Amino acid sequence: MKRILIIICALIVAENVPAQTTYTLKQCREMALKNNVKVRDARLEIESAKEQQREAKANYLPTVTAGATYFHGSDYLMKDKVEITSEQQQQIAGTIQALGLDPTALASLPSDFTIEMIKHGTMINLMALQPIYSGGRITTGNKLAALQTEVKQLMLEQTEDDVVKTVENYYNQLLSLYEKQNTLQAASRQLASIHKDARNAFNAGVANKNDVLTVELKQNEIAVDSLKLMNGVRIQKMVLAQYIGATDANFDIDRSLTSNLPAPATYLTDHESALSSRTEWQLLNKNVEAQNMQVKLKQGEMLPTVAVGAVGYYSDMTKIGRTKVIGLATVSVPISSWWSNKGVKRQKLAAKIAEQDRDDNKELLLIQMQNAYDNFEVAYQQVQIAKKSIEQSDENLRLNRDYYQAGMQGMSDLLDAQTKSQQARDQLTDAITQYLNCRTAYLLATGRDVQGANQ
Repeated sequence: MKRILIIICALIVAENVPAQTTYTLKQCREMALKNNVKVRDARLEIESAKEQQREAKANYLPTVTAGATYFHGSDYLMKDKVEITSEQQQQIAGTIQALGLDPTALASLPSDFTIEMIKHGTMINLMALQPIYSGGRITTGNKLAALQTEVKQLMLEQTEDDVVKTVENYYNQLLSLYEKQNTLQAASRQLASIHKDARNAFNAGVANKNDVLTVELKQNEIAVDSLKLMNGVRIQKMVLAQYIGATDANFDIDRSLTSNLPAPATYLTDHESALSSRTEWQLLNKNVEAQNMQVKLKQGEMLPTVAVGAVGYYSDMTKIGRTKVIGLATVSVPISSWWSNKGVKRQKLAAKIAEQDRDDNKELLLIQMQNAYDNFEVAYQQVQIAKKSIEQSDENLRLNRDYYQAGMQGMSDLLDAQTKSQQARDQLTDAITQYLNCRTAYLLATGRDVQGANQ
């Protein structure tokens, strides 16, 4: 008997040793929002979307290209053999004589020679084109990029809501385990008192040894349950620590199970009005908007593109560099796109599908809100029933103990009453935990912040 009490006391002491840090629910939320991998990934997605937005703005600026070429051939690019006929020589001689020169000098010149030109050279060009009109694609593309950034921001909010909901579930589950440990401690004290009564009755000769052994078996069960709970607390701590990014599981939480449980009607709101606050609803609207922009982009592909610009050109082919500047104006008309339709009809159908999905999901979101409120109501009623059950089970335990002490009832009935009293307290703990989780679920379902609901 003493050995069992020592085990129970050791478990109680081990669980009540001060931990290095004690976290509140608010602190756990803040740590999860800072350290959770899903949230960090979502923030990086926003940065990526902003970079894409900056890239889209660059389309408003001129397109500038530069190029340079140097070549050196194994032979001349232009090479030709020229022969001078006798008739041409006579004509040249006449010209030389008319100039007052000695025509006999012509005889020393060759009658044929080779012309060779351009064996190596350099070419450099710089071209700038400024789009003037592109069917609205640049403007629409920038709007679409900005919209994608807004979508990523909404997706971050959605991820944060999921993280807040999950961390609260983990926190409440750990809180529930601690509260059940308190219940076991109270049960062990009750059994110690009952064991004392049974031992006294046995010593007085008004009860048999079986009553004492029955109580001790029940105490053994409590000891086993305490071990299981201790293991459950350790595992749940590890789960919570991993989710919030705590360095280790050597921490404690605020173990006070709240008794402030307002009726669900306190949080009731108009679901139709709350729809605009739902991140999911906003994402559905953004999807419709994005699909309509895609239609404009497809239509812009069927319109002319106009640009103006200039080309600067430098070349050196004959050891004489030349620089030229040429103004440009280009018009591109996608004639074949007019009859191929370039996917405009298909994109319009995609936009129509997005609108239908949004309208359908609107009804589903409203159903989800009502279902969350109904679950909240049920959880609240379960708390009230559990409170009444505790009152009834405590009274039942008191009566059975009095009956046992008066010799009117057996030990099995008394222990059954004690078990029911313990179960009633566990049911209240579970009901309060469920209430807290359902409250958070309802607040999130109606697009509200849960930070102030339960610190």
